[in-house]
Amino acid sequence: MFGGYLRRLGCRLRPYENAKGSTDAVVEKSLKILEEAFGGKRSKEGALEETVALFEAVETTFREKPKAAIFGDLYARDNPRINQDLIHFIEENGWEVITTPYSAYLKMIAPTYLRKWWVEGHYWDALFSKALIAGLRLQERAYYRYFNRILDEPEPVYDDPPAKILSEYGIRIENTGESMDNILKIHYIKKHHPEVALFVQTSPAFCCPALVTEAMAWKIEKKTGVPIVSITYDGTGGIKNDAILPYLKYPRTFPIRDGSGLNLKLPDFA
Repeated sequence: MFGGYLRRLGCRLRPYENAKGSTDAVVEKSLKILEEAFGGKRSKEGALEETVALFEAVETTFREKPKAAIFGDLYARDNPRINQDLIHFIEENGWEVITTPYSAYLKMIAPTYLRKWWVEGHYWDALFSKALIAGLRLQERAYYRYFNRILDEPEPVYDDPPAKILSEYGIRIENTGESMDNILKIHYIKKHHPEVALFVQTSPAFCCPALVTEAMAWKIEKKTGVPIVSITYDGTGGIKNDAILPYLKYPRTFPIRDGSGLNLKLPDFA
């Protein structure tokens, strides 16, 4: 949870910082503070209080920017060495990035796996995992309030019937794996961030779930109204992130939030 939300805070502020590099400096300092907390040298609450205070001190000027959500293989998604610093690449082209903390990812996919284990007779695994997830949710509520001082978002709920979500893409609830996970992730990103204007899927070479998801791209775009582009980091060299440059430089109209809800706006990168 902590690492995922620390990344979210950085992505929330970095595109709007007045002094370039100030957010990254806070992220690095916050990592050291949280390392001390997990090492037992200080309380987690105290570490979070200090960390969030550092983010609150970052001077920003907010204006509407289109938002891109990154999903896909976890190693490619969250490792800047593998994905050629994708987050900064998107931000430098005038966008804000939406990332998914691991704790949120767990809550999105847990119901389908718990049901599968129960049906297959793995009762102990299902019961133990359900109890563990319930405990994690209680802990998360205690810590989320710190991060939400920056995010300023309602705590997301992931309780839509997974069978209904998956059926719209021709997937049965008995199916499991990364392709199913991606559909659930896309559903909830669009639900909680209706202003998202681009989905970016990251994957290593020969990633079968990524190929399956890519094959569903037309259906995802038709249902969500959001274009989806895939990047494969195959280790052959070259600048892979250039594949999304046309989407970043020449986006469609993108939705923004205002008092009346969501309205369409043409991008302005001036």
